[in-house]
Amino acid sequence: MWLGIVIGLVLPVFIYYLFEAINIYSSRELFNKPVIFSKSTSQLIALFMNVIVFRIYMLRLEFDRTGRGILLSTFIYAFIFFYINKSYIF
Repeated sequence: MWLGIVIGLVLPVFIYYLFEAINIYSSRELFNKPVIFSKSTSQLIALFMNVIVFRIYMLRLEFDRTGRGILLSTFIYAFIFFYINKSYIF
């Protein structure tokens, strides 16, 4: 279960910073647009990547405890996301 928690906590942070780097690169070099993805969109995409990894661990690899750890960290990140972006709730 600890491996799943670590994977679930590290992967969204990596994906989020990857999307932020794409935003910075595209605004300077490619399109001269200020932002391709907003911060909340980048956060949601990073959170969704946890769901994809969760599915792989639960169905293909059948590592139930690791999948539960990924699911737990996904719920934690979802609560943090909704707390930070309160405008999406109301």
